Amino acid sequence: MTDISERQITDMLDTNSAAAVLQTPTGVWTGLTHHDDRTDSDSFTLSFASDGTVALRTPGSVGTGVWSADGPGRFSYELTETPAHQGSRRTHVEARLEGAAYHATGTVDGVPARAATSVEFTADRLAGEPAAWHDVVGLAAPIRGRTLFPGDEGFEEACSGWLLTVEHRPAAVVVAADADDVAAAVRFAAETGRPVAVQSTGHGKSVPADGAVFIATGELRELSVDPGAGTARIGAGLRWNEVITAAAEHGLAPLCGSSGQVGVMGFLTGGGLPLTGRTYGFAADRVRSLDIVTADGLLRTVSPTREPDLFWAVRGGKSNFGIVVAAEIELLPLRSIYGGRLHYPVENREHAVRLLGSYLAWAREQPEEMSSSVTLMRFPDAPQLPEELRGRSLVLVMLVHMGDEEQGARLVEPLRALGPAKDTCAVMPYTRITEIHQDPKNPVRVHFRSALLDDLDDDAVEELVALIDPAKSGGPFPGIELRHLGGALDRPPGRPHAVSTQGAAFHLWLRMPAPPDQADAVREAADEVLERLRRWDTGAMLPGFLFDHDSAPERVRRAYSEADHRRLAALKATYDPNHLFRINHTIPPAHDVR
Repeated sequence: MTDISERQITDMLDTNSAAAVLQTPTGVWTGLTHHDDRTDSDSFTLSFASDGTVALRTPGSVGTGVWSADGPGRFSYELTETPAHQGSRRTHVEARLEGAAYHATGTVDGVPARAATSVEFTADRLAGEPAAWHDVVGLAAPIRGRTLFPGDEGFEEACSGWLLTVEHRPAAVVVAADADDVAAAVRFAAETGRPVAVQSTGHGKSVPADGAVFIATGELRELSVDPGAGTARIGAGLRWNEVITAAAEHGLAPLCGSSGQVGVMGFLTGGGLPLTGRTYGFAADRVRSLDIVTADGLLRTVSPTREPDLFWAVRGGKSNFGIVVAAEIELLPLRSIYGGRLHYPVENREHAVRLLGSYLAWAREQPEEMSSSVTLMRFPDAPQLPEELRGRSLVLVMLVHMGDEEQGARLVEPLRALGPAKDTCAVMPYTRITEIHQDPKNPVRVHFRSALLDDLDDDAVEELVALIDPAKSGGPFPGIELRHLGGALDRPPGRPHAVSTQGAAFHLWLRMPAPPDQADAVREAADEVLERLRRWDTGAMLPGFLFDHDSAPERVRRAYSEADHRRLAALKATYDPNHLFRINHTIPPAHDVR
């Protein structure tokens, strides 16, 4: 048992009298249950709050109830305890305080436990305040998967994720085993007035989930391919590389982005800007139906014919309308692509201007079969970097052509004439498409910003090149990607959704390393980059690229046309009037919109 002095208890409870502390069980206790007919004991943790409520946790159950003082140094409590996946039982305990410990006897379901043998409880006080899990412990009772609370093993890992610049501190984490777990967690959050957060891989983290019921969907791993129908059914816990591999066995492929590590559902509900976007449009175009748990705790299947308004809103509205647990998507008959990367080390500012200007001129002339992007980078002179990158600037062109090798090679020839130091463009199986961008697989601490830009002229080239001028010394060190838009991305989709380029020519994706001690400086530097490009900024954004303060409601409006945002806010008022789903790029319900 833990040795805690009266003075320590007094400090924890912030009272003036150690004697008063010893008259109340308020705080957290850990102890053992002893049965006369057994040699072993059962461990438990109890949390007593000053409002007279009590919460219990054991390795196999949770419980909630009430307690009351029965006289100096004496108290009693009653719990409704729910063992995992079994019926509930009611426990009554009479206890006496002895310093920092208590001793008690009790009954279970009205009779002494264990076939009329006595049961005793002994416990030590661990803390003078209720546990962090006190008012959410009942959540665990109906959950088939794991329910984790602050301090539990696996809690930090479950609510971490790929993007480390946003840290979650939820009240509880539900590692859902199935859609029923998701629904139970949503109902609990609604009943207790807590917000809901959802995460699969953590690539899209934008708002801290402090105090929320945090639902991890990584174990929802349904995956089946119907080659005859050309479709796949996918669970929310999958990553794109898993879907790509399964589809490829049948000569099919999904529309995916630049990383195979990204979770499928966050990508689809954000609209999904695929590497083949100019040819095939947004990935949201290819969604046939979605299974979603809404704020009322109901599991709905939505499609163009079943609740079509909600189906429209979720594809672009991200997690504002519920938690998508599964989707049916169309696959395309794609076995291979022509694509790759061209690396251009920058010799000086003039060289960078020529490279970027040549790429932009080239991109304007490309057919819809060619999707491409250009990335501008400047690296610090740091020993952990490869020698060829230290203190250097680089222009990278990434491309995917949906045609034969001969045509692809002919279209790329003007870029090859610029003298790349490395050229990987060739025919490759679709299963390798996410290797083109070489996105990091391990968690990163990066500050992201984005914008939609008009066509870029010579002045824009000068501004962009100034940001990676190899003659500069010191930081910041931005990575700036310009994704060429247009083509199928600008055509009305066959299944309308809430995503649009709003006529922009390029998508700007700004990535800046953000060490914890430099976070404010990095944000200011990112603001400066965007300010320098304001002349070409359309004022619009894509909903799948809203991070940091871009997730505030007034900035989220920029991700949608005015009419679409009004429609989304009205649907939010219908499906989530109490704004349960707000740990995201939030769209307030219409009655909250100002």
